[in-house]
Amino acid sequence: MSKFNIGNMNLYYGDFHALKDINMEIQANEITAFIGPSGCGKSTFLKSLNRMNDLVDGCRITGKIELDGEDIYGNIDVNLLRKRVGMVFQNPDNQIVGTLVDEEVGFGPENIGVPTEEIWERVEKSLKAVGMYQFRSASPNKLSGGQKQRVAIAGIVAMKPKCIVLDEPTACLLYTSPSPRDKRQSR
Repeated sequence: MSKFNIGNMNLYYGDFHALKDINMEIQANEITAFIGPSGCGKSTFLKSLNRMNDLVDGCRITGKIELDGEDIYGNIDVNLLRKRVGMVFQNPDNQIVGTLVDEEVGFGPENIGVPTEEIWERVEKSLKAVGMYQFRSASPNKLSGGQKQRVAIAGIVAMKPKCIVLDEPTACLLYTSPSPRDKRQSR
């Protein structure tokens, strides 16, 4: 069964027709990637999956977007939708709300009523999963871009959503493969 079913979806910013006739199914328990040039609408589409475009003046969507068979633009509580569909944005600075990393990660679960003792279990588990547990008492504003992005991912993981939408999840992460010299030294 598909997680998302999108049919004849069109998105407009005022008179500008930004996304045209999108028809697709996104399957459950699979990774789906969107690749295209800057400005082609990838982020706009992703934000439509949890109704973040509702916050954009003049944005209008026609067609259907269903999550597990339910029309997300119908009679649905937007807060419950966003609990089910977590989103990590391109720029992690836009998601930083806590004064310490552990507060940042615990913010979402606290706001949906997770009991305090469970919040800190979720915080610890998600920070360890993204390799940021050692920074739990640091200020998120003093972290690098990649570290902030991992904290944002940990915050979404701590919410236990049914689906996670990642907009350029590796934009701030850097991986360098070991040089041949480094490989020789590690033997």
